[in-house]
Amino acid sequence: MRENGRDLGEEGRGRRPPYSPPLRPHPQPLEVYSWPGQAGATAPTVPAPHAGGEGGVGGGQGPQVPGPPPTHLILIGTVHGDPQGYERAWRMLRFLQPDLITVEISRFSLHYRKRQEGRWLHLLKQALEDLPDSARSHPAIQRLASQVALPFEVRVARDWGRRYGIPWRPLDLGAPSRRHLPRYGRELLTAANLRALLGTPRGSLKDWVATEFQRAHQAYQRSSWRLWPHDAPEALKREQVLARRLRRLADKGRRLVHLGGWEHLVPWQDGSGLWHLLGDLKPWRLLLKDADLLPAKEISC
Repeated sequence: MRENGRDLGEEGRGRRPPYSPPLRPHPQPLEVYSWPGQAGATAPTVPAPHAGGEGGVGGGQGPQVPGPPPTHLILIGTVHGDPQGYERAWRMLRFLQPDLITVEISRFSLHYRKRQEGRWLHLLKQALEDLPDSARSHPAIQRLASQVALPFEVRVARDWGRRYGIPWRPLDLGAPSRRHLPRYGRELLTAANLRALLGTPRGSLKDWVATEFQRAHQAYQRSSWRLWPHDAPEALKREQVLARRLRRLADKGRRLVHLGGWEHLVPWQDGSGLWHLLGDLKPWRLLLKDADLLPAKEISC
């Protein structure tokens, strides 16, 4: 279940606010992005391709990216709804060559989404017909569209598995999805809700995703205190269950790649999160944006 957004049941004074994940500007300027290192671990490096032909512009060597990590458990932090997510994940999977892929989604959410995706997209199309043509380019509407579609993390795991015969598994709890997904058709995909979303800051979806990755990069470099939501006990239980399931699968000695939201991999001060819960297994932690440093090849499923 994608849980970046405001609770569906939240109500303001006099009327219900629009339902959409918030656009959160980062208070600090962007920094140069680099492949995050793994403390205490070493890995061979291979040169990335360079613009301007062999050797790059001016004959420089260009950026370096590490070789595949020497561990059986790799945790990849994603930004849900990333428009480049599928291509980035495919490139990362090609680099890591997993034996098993896991995704932060429940079996209930997966099956429910498959049944409802066509209906949801139809409702979205109907709601957009009552709005100006420019509404389709609003980042909040674009994020809403990605929210009702089958997540790219699922699609890339499924397609990679079909092509290379690699299994994948949904790992998340189903309780949050059982509560929220049935309300999409009633509340999320209405013309009134979409019209309200048009009043939120425009920005751009690409910039929002880049800012989220920058927030993740900065959060991974330090230990921060976690601001728990109102459903903190359930959120903590989710991570504990995810960690237990990942641990059980990782113990089988296969190279396991997990795709899930980046916030679950932050080294929180209170010891919560997958990074702490699986720390004894010494996993590698990457951001999906790191795939931009890898050689680009044609993606064909």
